[in-house]
Amino acid sequence: MTVSSFKMSSVALWAMLLLVSNILSSQKGDYHWIMGYTEVIPIPDSLKNMYGTTRFDFNFDPVKIYRDDTIVHSFGETNTSYSDDKGSLFAYSNGMHMFNKEHHIMDGGDSLLYGPCWENFNYENHAPDGSAWQSGINFPQLNIILDYPGISHLLAVIQDKVYLDDRRDSFPTSLHLGIININANDGQGKMILKDSLFESRELNPGYLNAVRHGNGRDWWITSIDRFNRYIYVYLLSPSGIVFHHLHPTGQIRTIESLAQSVFSSDGSKYAYIENLYLNDIYNFLWVYDFDRSTGNFSQKKQVVINRIGSFVQEQGMAISPDSRYMYAGNGKLLYQYDLYQDDLEKSKKLVAVYDDFKEFWGPTFSVSTYFSWWLLAPDGKLYGCSPAGSNLHWHRMEYPEEAGEKCQVTQHAIRLPTFVARGTPNYPNYHLGPLDGSNCDTLGLNNHPIAKYRYEADTLNHLKVRFTDLSYYRPETWSWDFGDDSPRVSTRHTYHSFKVNGTYNVCLTVSNENSVNTVCRTITIGTSSSEDNETSTTPDITLFPNPVEDMLLITIGEYIPEHGQLTVYDINGRQVISQRVYYGHNNVDMTQLPAGTYIVRIVDLGSAGKSILIREEKVVKIE
Repeated sequence: MTVSSFKMSSVALWAMLLLVSNILSSQKGDYHWIMGYTEVIPIPDSLKNMYGTTRFDFNFDPVKIYRDDTIVHSFGETNTSYSDDKGSLFAYSNGMHMFNKEHHIMDGGDSLLYGPCWENFNYENHAPDGSAWQSGINFPQLNIILDYPGISHLLAVIQDKVYLDDRRDSFPTSLHLGIININANDGQGKMILKDSLFESRELNPGYLNAVRHGNGRDWWITSIDRFNRYIYVYLLSPSGIVFHHLHPTGQIRTIESLAQSVFSSDGSKYAYIENLYLNDIYNFLWVYDFDRSTGNFSQKKQVVINRIGSFVQEQGMAISPDSRYMYAGNGKLLYQYDLYQDDLEKSKKLVAVYDDFKEFWGPTFSVSTYFSWWLLAPDGKLYGCSPAGSNLHWHRMEYPEEAGEKCQVTQHAIRLPTFVARGTPNYPNYHLGPLDGSNCDTLGLNNHPIAKYRYEADTLNHLKVRFTDLSYYRPETWSWDFGDDSPRVSTRHTYHSFKVNGTYNVCLTVSNENSVNTVCRTITIGTSSSEDNETSTTPDITLFPNPVEDMLLITIGEYIPEHGQLTVYDINGRQVISQRVYYGHNNVDMTQLPAGTYIVRIVDLGSAGKSILIREEKVVKIE
């Protein structure tokens, strides 16, 4: 289908996009991250346990990370998904198919962009039953799912790859649109339009992105040409999807590189990172002001990041939730740049140095966990994957809105259940509303703020809790009620020290000129008194994986222990591991333990040394 025929045939279909809601809903489009490889590929028995699907579920705080064996589809690096306004997974794609929430190929969603690229990742007779196995397209940021307020359709934009002589000389040559009816098939969805070509150009992998138009309904879609000479801008509106304009970058890329591009959360900045040859290899960062009303770029700024010796650099970047700080580096060094400053180079602060941690796949082979791609999560943290080689460890930045080292980079913080390369999903900011009061604010849509927050206890004082605001749709005021008769606090992020253990109803109220919204959460800290033999609420504690080969991930939610203590006993009752555990994610190294059955006990050592059991579970250790 040609561009012109698509626009002509889509008049009736797109007319329904005019029937938009007057209130922006609480979208949770990016709440499920699905990554990893299935186990059908030929691998040594010693590594089979590391293949499968890793899933992040941000409906939980802290995020629940687990292996999901109900998903048997593989992801290379092309990856996107969409969750509905209840936070339930609705659809996802590895670039080869569109899958529904039941993990089947969606009606009409088979063989997306079928051609030479698709077949390159389709392995005939490869699965155990003799069927073909699709590994997923192996290039990042090649697909994205977009939504419209108040209608029953999702839009899937996909770049198509073409191969020349070998895989290193390959690039996207076209952009395609698909449309999903979310109500079809009893809520399973149906692709009512697939592979509709709307652009034919030589493009660069890693740069497909989108940001909400200032009217709060439409989308700007951006990509970059193969040689990084131009940024191409497309407009998705009720008239269809059309090429809008191009913006010259003023440089030419001389080598192919898998780089990354991002819009800031507020849509006012657009940035990308790339490799250029200038007598050597350097990472170049380009930052533009972006106008959500016109789609125009302006005020280009440049940062050059030198490599270290002969080290081949990794390229990745992210921008903090408040759109102020940008993070990027050369794999071994990670820098913070203040986007509020005119001179980005002068604002540069070193926030992390690679600690030389390596992941061993065997006695002599290891993978370095350099800093690479970063992704902003619904919990307001940045999650950083390691380089393209499959790995089991990710970095995490706890407070990306803090200046300098206070952003708190925790290296190899997360031990993943399965191997994941750079297959992080590609998302726009679904929580971006209209530019109220601007020239393009013509649709009657309004930013009605949604209150949301997360919390963490101080590791030295469990009664001191940090509250981080995650509210969206332009809140202007904040009011915290900690449920302990203390005065309300009106700062956005705050610390609060509770006087005693107990259960508290902590409420955050946010507002702007359009409306007010409040969210309340029950927070239990330790035991309510020294006489209690159990907690007043049931802690949400998960142990994963079980059976375990090396690292056991213990996640404690809905309860802040006063002094959490984990003890592992062997079958004879001997203590073999003892360590402190806290609210959030805790890694327990069981690598040196022999295979067998163990008892894991988690207790809270409350006031006066009183021990309260909060979880006991059998865990099987395998070789």
